[in-house]
Amino acid sequence: MMHKHYLTLTLCSLTLALASGCSSPGLGGSDYTSTEVRGEQSVRLGTVESVRKVRIQSSEPGILGALGGGVAGAALGSTIGGGNGNAAATVLGALAAGAAGNAAQNALSTENGVEITIRLDSGYVIAVTQGADEVFHVGDRVQVLGGGGATRVTKLDPRSDLSPRSSAPPSGSGTAPTSGGQSQIHYYCPDSNAYYPAVPTCKSPWMKVVR
Repeated sequence: MMHKHYLTLTLCSLTLALASGCSSPGLGGSDYTSTEVRGEQSVRLGTVESVRKVRIQSSEPGILGALGGGVAGAALGSTIGGGNGNAAATVLGALAAGAAGNAAQNALSTENGVEITIRLDSGYVIAVTQGADEVFHVGDRVQVLGGGGATRVTKLDPRSDLSPRSSAPPSGSGTAPTSGGQSQIHYYCPDSNAYYPAVPTCKSPWMKVVR
């Protein structure tokens, strides 16, 4: 009777694994886990420079394959020993066949994804890979959301007031002397890699430089 107890424990464990595996979240820009909800995220704006289709390999174990293989292995293992049911063989058979089933399913556990290269309004270029739940094109205005260890890209609503804003440096920039009377304060724009007044406006905050 002991081997039946081990068999029951093995099958229950695999069933619990199946239940937890079915709740795995998606990988798209609109997919959130419960731990990501109600958390503050930073927002950066940019323009799509390129889009490339990719395949995302799941890092989760192949639960269905493990369960199916485990059941078959348990049944085979229980026949070892003249049909009397060897408990150790039952468990080993379940684990071995489960591993084989898991490997087979992992080969199929892939998802369509996109690699989005974005030029942020600050001038920096980044790339984000996520599930293909939204279609992006070169030139699309997007927002890049970051927080909680995840970064996602979504299209910017054209009705939104979140548009690039140019700003001029404080009045008198480039001519204000420091307390020493020799050096001057200049304002540098990281977007264009130039100083005011060579560039009159800057999307990003001006950087104060003493020269």
